[in-house]
Amino acid sequence: MNIDIKTPVAILGFGVEGRAALEFLGAQGISDITIFDQSTHSEIPEGLSSKLGPNAFDDLGEFETIIRSPGVHYNLPSIVEAKDRGAMITSMTDLTLEVARSRLTAITGSNGKTTVTTMLDKILTRHYAGKLIVGGNDREPILQKAINRPLDPVLLEVSSFQFADLHKSPHISAVLNISPNHLDWHENLEDYIHAKGNLIAHQTKDDWAVLNASNEDSAKLAEHAPGQIFWLNKKEGPAWVIWSGDELIASWQGTEISILKKGELKVKTHPDNILCAAAISLIHGASAETIRAELSTFTGVEHRLEFVRELDGVNYYNDSACTTPESAMVAIDQFEPGTLILFLGGSSKGADFSFLAHHITKSKTRVLPYGHEAPKIQEAVSEDGGSSLIIEAEDTTSFITVIETARAAAHPGDNIVLSPACASFDMFKNSKARGQTFKRIVNSL
Repeated sequence: MNIDIKTPVAILGFGVEGRAALEFLGAQGISDITIFDQSTHSEIPEGLSSKLGPNAFDDLGEFETIIRSPGVHYNLPSIVEAKDRGAMITSMTDLTLEVARSRLTAITGSNGKTTVTTMLDKILTRHYAGKLIVGGNDREPILQKAINRPLDPVLLEVSSFQFADLHKSPHISAVLNISPNHLDWHENLEDYIHAKGNLIAHQTKDDWAVLNASNEDSAKLAEHAPGQIFWLNKKEGPAWVIWSGDELIASWQGTEISILKKGELKVKTHPDNILCAAAISLIHGASAETIRAELSTFTGVEHRLEFVRELDGVNYYNDSACTTPESAMVAIDQFEPGTLILFLGGSSKGADFSFLAHHITKSKTRVLPYGHEAPKIQEAVSEDGGSSLIIEAEDTTSFITVIETARAAAHPGDNIVLSPACASFDMFKNSKARGQTFKRIVNSL
C-alpha cells in the first residue's frame, strides 16, 4: 500500500521516529529528503541533505511534506507557516492511523500506559496466535509493519506529543488517567488534556473509548465521546469493569463475568491498570480464561516497580519510569506504611509536589531527595510537616552516594525504591539509563 507523499520532504528530528520515517520513505521510493535536527551530533546518512543545530527548525522553506517527530512541537512558527501555505504536516503516528485506524488500539495516560500495553501484548498475542503488531512511544514505530500486514490488529502505546495535532482517532482508545504532566512541552494543562482527548475526539459511533470513572479528567471525556464507552470503576451502561472487593468483575455482551482475584496476581501495579487491560481484551474478543492466564503470570515491566534484589533484609525496586508525582504516589501505595525509603528527584517537568508531599507524610514514607529538583521536593515535604522523614545525602548529585546513604538508613524489612517523580535529564540520558545505573549500583553492593 502506498501513501501519497509529496516531495520535497522534511523530517523534523532524527531520533527513533525520524530514522523510521527515513526508512519508510525509502521503501516508498522517495529520495528528495532533508533531515532537520537541533543536535549537531546526529549521524546523517551519507548523501542526504540536512540542517543541524539549535535553529534547525526556524525555516522549512518550500517543503511539501513535513514529518514531525513527537518531541518537535506542532505549533512551532515554521510549522504553522508551512501548514498555512498548504504543506502536509504529518507524523509516523498520523500515517499509521491512515493505514490502520479501523484495527488500531491506542493506550494513553499520564501513568500506567506502558504497563497496560505490555499486559495487552501478552493477552492479545495469545488471543490472535501471534498475529499482533505492537509499537508506539518508547517502542519501535510500526508504520511499515502495518502496511506489510494489512489484516493484523495494531496495538500502540502513545503519548500526548503524538496525538496533540491529529484529526483521526483509533477504533479503540483508552485514556487511563490524566494528571499534570509534560508542562515543559505543552502550553498549559488544558493543552495537555486536549492532546489526550484527541484519542477519542474523532471516533465514530462504532468505535470504543475506554475511560476511567475514578479519574476526573478521563471521565469528563465521556461528555463528548462520539462512540461507545467501556467504563473502568463504574457500573454504567452495557460495558464496564470493576474491582468488587478482591475480585475483578466485568459486564460484557449482556453477561457479568468474573475474570480473576487479586491474590492471583504477581505484579505490583495500580489496580486500574489491570482493569484497563481486561476491558480492552474483552473488546477484542479474548476469553476470561485467556485474560486470567496471562495476567496471573505477568510479573511487571522493566523500570516500573521492578524488583532488583534483596540485601541484608532490605528489598530494592527500580521504578525509574516514574516521572510524575502521581506515579510516585502509586508506588507508595504498593508498600506497607513506614517500610519505604523513596528516592525522589531529577530534572524539572514543572510539577507541583505538594500532593505527593502530603501522601509522603500520611504514609510515613522516608524520602531521599536528589538531583536538580531536590530542594523543591525537600521544601514541599518540610512544609507538610515531614522534615523528620527526609534523609539527606552528603552529595545529592552522586547516585552512588545517594544509594549508599539510603542503605545505611534502612532496616531489615524496609524497601528502597527509586521512584523519582521527575525527568532524568539532569544526570542521565533518559529514564532507562537512570534505572540501569540504579540496578548496576545496587547489584554491586
